[in-house]
Amino acid sequence: MQLSLSCKDSGLSFRLATPADEAFFQQLFAANHRYFEHCGLPEPMVQQLLQQQYQLQQQSYLQQSPKPDSYLLLCHAEPVGRLIVVRHPENLHLTDLAFLPNHCGRGFGSELIKFLQQYARQQQLAISLLVDQQNTGACQFYLRHDFKSVAGAGGYEQLYWQPSDVSDSVPG
Repeated sequence: MQLSLSCKDSGLSFRLATPADEAFFQQLFAANHRYFEHCGLPEPMVQQLLQQQYQLQQQSYLQQSPKPDSYLLLCHAEPVGRLIVVRHPENLHLTDLAFLPNHCGRGFGSELIKFLQQYARQQQLAISLLVDQQNTGACQFYLRHDFKSVAGAGGYEQLYWQPSDVSDSVPG
């Protein structure tokens, strides 16, 4: 599945990720996972821990789906985030959506979710995702965009969106 988005007003666009984007994705991960900064650890150890955490995240994503579509998110051609989505016969699974912290709160996430919802509506697909239950900001973001909580386990909330013209069956 190859998606295409380019918004003149906001400058948001995306393209399929390439191996050359890996360094940016590692920087993005580090920018959004600052929990080691306040532990008093030496900087080289912090960097090593972040690298290990990033690698574990990538391995987990590949275990969930061996062939995800990974996109580099751009604002006026500058990298600002990442989107990973997997198309299943009945739904799109949003595996990851992340922006650099200084690009959050600008409406890019909402723009992207609305785009994915429009695409899913055209394809008669639902959208599913998991979100860390402690990430209340992300949970509220998706609920504002008409996602419904359908289950919670292992520290994650399963959220689900479906267009009104698709069957009302929600996985449980």
